[in-house]
Amino acid sequence: MKQWMAGLSLMFLGGLQTATGQMHWWPTEVSTTTGIWLAEGESRNQVDGVALGGQVAWMTRATNGWAAFFRGIEHGGFIGMHRIGASAYGWQPQVGWTLRTGQSALVGWTFSGGLAYNPKIYNTETAPDLDAAGSHLNGLVRLGLTLANDSPVGLSLGMLHTSNGGVRRPNKGINTPHARLTVRLGETPRRRVDVDGATMGAWRSAVGLAIGARDHGGFGGHVYSVQELFAQTSFVWTPRYALTAQASVSHHMALKADPNTDAPSDTLASQPMDRLQPGLSAGWSWMFGRARLDLLKGGVFINPTPGFAKGYNKAQLFMSVHPNLDVFVALRFSDWRADFLSGGIALRWGRSEKECLSCPKWDL
Repeated sequence: MKQWMAGLSLMFLGGLQTATGQMHWWPTEVSTTTGIWLAEGESRNQVDGVALGGQVAWMTRATNGWAAFFRGIEHGGFIGMHRIGASAYGWQPQVGWTLRTGQSALVGWTFSGGLAYNPKIYNTETAPDLDAAGSHLNGLVRLGLTLANDSPVGLSLGMLHTSNGGVRRPNKGINTPHARLTVRLGETPRRRVDVDGATMGAWRSAVGLAIGARDHGGFGGHVYSVQELFAQTSFVWTPRYALTAQASVSHHMALKADPNTDAPSDTLASQPMDRLQPGLSAGWSWMFGRARLDLLKGGVFINPTPGFAKGYNKAQLFMSVHPNLDVFVALRFSDWRADFLSGGIALRWGRSEKECLSCPKWDL
């Protein structure tokens, strides 16, 4: 009997220990959103209600190192569901990563990136009216302002955008301004930041190779590959911001498409030199320790993409996986229309974050 009771006690204690360990898997917060889809053109006829959504997130908080420059940060992953405001499109599952700044202040910035899945999309025969989305899998970007950051209940106002980056058309994208109410289920776990930031006045440079794609056609045309080689350098203005310049050469296969028929052409851009787009761009960078976000504006010298001007905008998100190696995703676009989406690796040199000489080493 004593052996049986001892065994039961061990099982009970083991179960408690397992349950305690599993507590770390519980989400740290839940949130709900409401807004309206700003549909364009004929897509306005699809809007029949408000946009609604909900998500759970696993966030951590840091106030030392590079996070001190942003008045404390929260970041972590999330999963959720979103109704874009049109019954014809159904619900949109979402997964991604969120970063919030200003956690020791009343107001801060919030940025989210990830993936969204549209169960219903454009089809020339069965769903010709659903021309807002041409692919099931889309990228997700959200930018907003947060209020009451350090309280159990917070409010965020922002804009949610989902798009496939021009890989498959039609690709009008779905833009939803909305409000988000977030309830923290407990104190957000804290952790120290080992990577501190960038030294003011330092130069950081990189060379990168990207592989991407775009759809030349307006409604489900041909998908063409894009390869891009770039070199860029950044001047660290403050530990949070840098000024960046980039020189690039893109091998753009969409230049081989006849702009009138959207068909591959053996006579247009048949030589590799005819498909090259050399370009220059410059802009602003936000530095978040291991991550950085570049927003650049520039143009190509020759062979502009059919349907596009020579000028373009470019957004790049880098994540450090090694002191001298980054992985990144990039989107080139003009006038709110995507040219191509790409991803790749970049080799960096210059003073790294861990070698920062002007970064705080204390907690706020």
